Amino acid sequence: MRSSIRLGRIKGIPFKVHISFLFILPFFAIVFGFTHVPDILGFQLGFDNLPISWPVKLGLGLIASILFFTAVLLHELAHSLMAIRHGYKISGITLFIFGGATEIERQPKDAVGEGIMAFVGPATSLIIGVVLLPIWFLLRDAPSLGINIIAIMVSMMSFYNILLAGFNLIPAFPMDGGRILRSFLARRIGFIPATRTAVVVGKAIAIGMAIFGFFYNIWLILIALFIYLGAKEEEKSTLIGHTLEGITIGNVMTSDVSVVPPTMVVRELLDKIMMERHIGYPVVHNDHVVGIVTLHDVQGIPASHHYTTEVGQIMSRNVVSVGQDIPAMDALQIMARQRIGRLLVMEDQILIGIVTRSDIIRMLEIRSMERGIPLGRG
Repeated sequence: MRSSIRLGRIKGIPFKVHISFLFILPFFAIVFGFTHVPDILGFQLGFDNLPISWPVKLGLGLIASILFFTAVLLHELAHSLMAIRHGYKISGITLFIFGGATEIERQPKDAVGEGIMAFVGPATSLIIGVVLLPIWFLLRDAPSLGINIIAIMVSMMSFYNILLAGFNLIPAFPMDGGRILRSFLARRIGFIPATRTAVVVGKAIAIGMAIFGFFYNIWLILIALFIYLGAKEEEKSTLIGHTLEGITIGNVMTSDVSVVPPTMVVRELLDKIMMERHIGYPVVHNDHVVGIVTLHDVQGIPASHHYTTEVGQIMSRNVVSVGQDIPAMDALQIMARQRIGRLLVMEDQILIGIVTRSDIIRMLEIRSMERGIPLGRG
């Protein structure tokens, strides 16, 4: 996920926070610290009724927010660990404004084990909520202010974890319930029809939620929009993967690769770009790839320096390469994640080809027409 800050690793899985998380955390701190719901299904939420100063309330709200998002992280970690057991490749876990997301880099054909992988997240949240219940019941009538603060904190974490589990079990993408529904249906009608059915269900739920939110709670409209767009994105991603099934990088790459030396000056590079109509080139020195240079790298160079600035000075040394046998869908995901437009194809450290996003999209369009799959429809 773009605009994310990496904080470390948990069980070998990168853990990141999106920039939106930095805004939602203080918002939750204020809500938790300065609201008070004395009884909702037996739970007490918020610290506003306590005889304490506002800085203390804000501090308690911040602690509650951190505990809650720690629980969200455990929810996502459960997904990731189960996914790895079933052959998925996980690129990381990201906390963002709507909670958390497990980033799947590669999944087995037809998402084997998707149902159990999706279920363990809500199950983890539910277990946390249920385990905290007896502690809340034990402490809630304590006369001491300190114990009362702990009791309210436990009550909030129990309530919100149970709520998190219930919300995620809604049968709509991108929530876990949508994946559980697809897994259930896929055994009976096949993976693609199951995806389409789950997407229709998700969109219907989103529309209903938006209508309800229009009359009662505007926040539900935002959640409905998140669900609707998530359902569309899941359908598109699944159809693209299905369309590109069986296509490897070797099928779409360009084998006759045009390269440039690091000593070439920018003016010569621009002439080459205009003549060959490519916008990116591998930089090769002594038969070894030492970098990659694109038209974007040239844009910051003043025209007066075009005859003196060499490619080696402006090229990117972070070369992302793949083998020719990897699936085209995986390559497309790598490009999206790395925010690049091309990949070098290497074999035993030797450059054997190059593939661009346009190459894969062109193949995608051809295959979609051959199979009659309308990728452009929402």
